[in-house]
Amino acid sequence: MRLLLCAAPALLAACSSGELAGTEPSEQLASAVAQTASLAPTSDVALDKIWGGGGTAPIFKLVDDGTSFAASDGGGTFARSAPGAATASLTLGYSGAPAGGARQVVVNYQAWAINGGAGTVRVHLYDGDTLLGSGPARALSASQQNLSETFGGLAVANGDRLRTELVFQNTAGAGSLVSSIVWIDVTTPDDDGGGTPPDEEPAVSDKLVPRNGAWWGAYNSSRSYGWDWGLAIKDFEAKAGRKLDIVYRYHDWGTTDNGVFPDRFEAAQMNEGYIVHLSWESRRYSAGQNVTWTEIANGSQDAVIRAAAERAKNAPGKFMIAFDHEMDNTDVHSADGPDADYVAAYRRIVDMFRAAGATNVVWVWTPMGWSGTRARLPALYPGDTYVDWIGYDPYNFYECNGSGWKDPATTFGSHYDWMHAPAQMAWHGEKPYILSEFSSHEDPADPNRKGQWMRGIVDALKRYPDIKAVQFYNSNVTHRSPCKLAVDSSSQSVAGYAAAGSDPYVNQPHH
Repeated sequence: MRLLLCAAPALLAACSSGELAGTEPSEQLASAVAQTASLAPTSDVALDKIWGGGGTAPIFKLVDDGTSFAASDGGGTFARSAPGAATASLTLGYSGAPAGGARQVVVNYQAWAINGGAGTVRVHLYDGDTLLGSGPARALSASQQNLSETFGGLAVANGDRLRTELVFQNTAGAGSLVSSIVWIDVTTPDDDGGGTPPDEEPAVSDKLVPRNGAWWGAYNSSRSYGWDWGLAIKDFEAKAGRKLDIVYRYHDWGTTDNGVFPDRFEAAQMNEGYIVHLSWESRRYSAGQNVTWTEIANGSQDAVIRAAAERAKNAPGKFMIAFDHEMDNTDVHSADGPDADYVAAYRRIVDMFRAAGATNVVWVWTPMGWSGTRARLPALYPGDTYVDWIGYDPYNFYECNGSGWKDPATTFGSHYDWMHAPAQMAWHGEKPYILSEFSSHEDPADPNRKGQWMRGIVDALKRYPDIKAVQFYNSNVTHRSPCKLAVDSSSQSVAGYAAAGSDPYVNQPHH
């Protein structure tokens, strides 16, 4: 159901007559009007330092001044901050929402800066006076941007209580920030109070892919917790300020000790609603030895595979397995055999699991994502029928490996863009992506820089919509040690990570 926005007395006539100014094609507008013709605007319009143009600012009404906004929305609903005002806000209500409330709201709007203004706009969604979620702070420029924020997993009983608030932050000390709200899309539960309407995708696919946004997850070493993997996650969640969606573990090759999975911690986590993602390594940790891809491919390791498949099919739910993540890392796998043997080993494992009835396993293929090994990846890909997710491990190592500082979008985007180029799509199909490991080093010269990097994670994810899960690597132990990668490397890092994890984009329903 599409609810049109009407904000001020000057606009009531247009709303009541069914006219809608906006940028949608005419056939979409006609459909929207037909669905919302009976809607009436609410009277609660809260304004703070919003200017209508002309006179002495602020003038608390929304009217078009005939110059600045006519090209943007044809004289429709807009908000403009008072000139030079550091902060400004606009709160609007909606009425005539369909019965059944709302379980997802998408706020669609346009925003830009004029007359030398600069800064951000952020959307808050309320159920009455209760804050449901906040979108990211969107940086504005003189170019008009079409923006959208998705708030999922809602349990709003009455859609008439929905409120949206635009909050401007003008950092220029001059000019104004402008936003034109066009509509909100409201998704309601079906008539029985739950479930999924027949024509809509489920909130989570059979391959554990969220319909909207991305899963928020992490790896946390249990060395300091007496190897209690459950406690390690709970302690990390205390720093993160929320429960994780997905937890990551590494298991070695064998039928005892760390070769056994899912173990009791992972079974308990599945029962607690976590998605468990395991990296199964062709190594024996205690012996410091690799089991080669050639050995796995030729069948000499079938007993290990068969035992793992039997355990997997009896797990209390679906879970994810990546076989030899970073298989392109020659520091670890240089003696494991040719690339063709990796593919053969991967396929043999998947085929044996499926034959054993372990169809509750979702398969992940995770190279490093480093440009230096990309040329090998087509020959290392097992094929679309064997891969459910594609992973990679992007890091902002900075001084840790002598590279320059990279913001989150640059950190995540290089490999993503390469994998989505036509030449690469020719050898793999469309898949959901997971950042199996990611983190940032500290900047010794700027103690706030890593915290700012953390705060930018979700804004970066929204630029790469196929990334459907992220797993923070909460450890300083890497091949490039010493690296300050842990979330608690500074108080600023902890605060930034917790702020990012509160974004609705990474708070998606599990059922």
